[in-house]
Amino acid sequence: MSTLHYMTAIKRMKQFSAVDIPFSFEYIKLNGEHKVVNAATLRSGYRNNQSKRAKYLIAYYDHEEGTNRQFHRALLIKLNGVNVTL
Repeated sequence: MSTLHYMTAIKRMKQFSAVDIPFSFEYIKLNGEHKVVNAATLRSGYRNNQSKRAKYLIAYYDHEEGTNRQFHRALLIKLNGVNVTL
């Protein structure tokens, strides 16, 4: 089974988003639950002067729910069905 390093996965997410191709991913929410997002693209997040956590948070648009969300990059566990590791 193949795996991706989380920074490689984030790079691919940026590449998909740059050409407006939605992707699926999973992450662990802070309460321990798994969150599955079936169709998303990345969006602009916080600037460094807006939040001290800006470099750790990944902002995305969920196409199914029609909502803007974010997650902590270290909690990413799958991208398009491929496991992601730290």
